[in-house]
Amino acid sequence: MSAVYSLNFVKSRFFHQFTAFMGYMVLICAVGKSQVAFDVNQVAAARNSDSIGLMNQMIDSKLVDIQLDVSALFTPGDAAVVTEYTVRVVSRHEEVQVADFSPRTEMQSDVFGTMQVSTNQDRVREAAIRGMGGYPGVGSAQGYAFYHDTNQENVQYARKPALEMVSAAGTLERRRGVYFKVRQSSQTTLEGARPFRVVFEVPNSWRADLLDVTIEAAGFEHSGAKRARILSSEQFVVAVYLENDDHAARVARNYVRQQQSLRNYAKTFAKTIEQRSFPTPIHKLGAKLDMYEPSIPARWLEDLIYQQGVSYNLTKLSHLPVDVRVAIMSYLDQKHLIESMSATREVPSLAARNVSLNEYVQR
Repeated sequence: MSAVYSLNFVKSRFFHQFTAFMGYMVLICAVGKSQVAFDVNQVAAARNSDSIGLMNQMIDSKLVDIQLDVSALFTPGDAAVVTEYTVRVVSRHEEVQVADFSPRTEMQSDVFGTMQVSTNQDRVREAAIRGMGGYPGVGSAQGYAFYHDTNQENVQYARKPALEMVSAAGTLERRRGVYFKVRQSSQTTLEGARPFRVVFEVPNSWRADLLDVTIEAAGFEHSGAKRARILSSEQFVVAVYLENDDHAARVARNYVRQQQSLRNYAKTFAKTIEQRSFPTPIHKLGAKLDMYEPSIPARWLEDLIYQQGVSYNLTKLSHLPVDVRVAIMSYLDQKHLIESMSATREVPSLAARNVSLNEYVQR
């Protein structure tokens, strides 16, 4: 009887923990639902910059100008109030530095021109003298004097109207990146496409590279909310290449195709991947309660795409379907190729992989 009671108690405890966890996950999903859809160009040409006033800070370097076109689309009918969004553009290499960027920080006012201010000053002075005198037995006399002086002064001057910030920009991570913050105002809108320009100082032999772009929307969950928070966040990788370099352009476009192909395979085999990560309901429940490590890391795709280099521990992905593993190898080959064209010292070699290609694919 006691054994049955203990078993029921354990089941009940697991059930309550699982229910609480699922409720928390539903809340997270509801809060994290994107109120804004962002997009950015997948490939961008880097033009040799001849900006006046910019000087090279590193030896054997050049300046390249890159433009990113960011688009924002609000979800129709959503109760959220988006007040601003932030774009972060960061290089993966310390040898790539930000030299210039635009737009810069901008202030704006709803008042056109200067304001005329008028002040009036009135000065009033009054004086009164009252006297009384006389002689005994003869009579008395009274006297009164009043003095009034008014001085009015009118002063007019011009005053600049108060300004509010509509955009801000600055560098990140020791000048490896730059951020752009755009705020809603009466004169601007957050929706639509907006260009952002960054001038990077790169090694002279630089031909192509990858940039990490993160875009976050902030605002209020509903019109009655008092505290602003992050409403949605999206990550992108932009392949950039030196303008008029046909080979570098092909490498950049091939990288985009291989990344999209890998994403498609991950989507196609999503059910199989989930089943192999959690073979039984007990494994799935244990993973939610931090009692079981899934056979396949939950963020394996994000790690492959957003992590620098190709030295990923591929043994962790040995349970993936063969087709997905082949797509991973093709993607990593193309990723290494474009990163090696950055001419930076941090790019690891293909030999840094933890297992050979044949051993990995044949598992």
